[in-house]
Amino acid sequence: MVAMPRTTIVLSTIIFFLFSAHASGSDTGKPKATKLMVEACKKASINNPYNKSITQEFCLSTLQSDNRSAEAKDLRDLVLVTVDIFKSRVTAASGKIKQKLQDAKKGTVAMHVLSYCEMEYEGVVRRLNVCHGLIKDYQGDKSGQQFLHLPDCVDINYNPIIMCWLELPDMPGAEALIKENEELYMLLILNNALLISYDVRD
Repeated sequence: MVAMPRTTIVLSTIIFFLFSAHASGSDTGKPKATKLMVEACKKASINNPYNKSITQEFCLSTLQSDNRSAEAKDLRDLVLVTVDIFKSRVTAASGKIKQKLQDAKKGTVAMHVLSYCEMEYEGVVRRLNVCHGLIKDYQGDKSGQQFLHLPDCVDINYNPIIMCWLELPDMPGAEALIKENEELYMLLILNNALLISYDVRD
């Protein structure tokens, strides 16, 4: 019997473990989808406004991008996580706008569009800070009707996001900014859908 070279055995072992990890779908960077996350995303995929499709997969992927989702005790906790995700993404988008503004020449279309989007994004961040506090501090009442107003604190950001999206095509080389804006729009709808799901919770 011919003995296999030691290096071959070692490489075979490494490949086996790598394949096993990939096949099992393990990803230490993402939390596993909990029952709460799955149920919340299922409801959100049904209760989405604007007739825009928010899939359960998109919802879960968004939640799994933040480790706090796995520690959520109820839907309110999950909504607070998605509001934070939305806010951080808007903040990042605003930062990119500010960087491009430094190179934009005064009086150009680029300067106009970037300044407009910067103003809109900063307003969204301010409103989301207020929204986060309202959701976190909400105590509820016996009728449960008071919570019905909370989706509005997210929904009010619909027009600013859309108005920036309408302006961006006028700016040359804005493809990446447009794509990012569309992602913000999807996150806005997801947050609204989760809040509506909270309103119609069992």
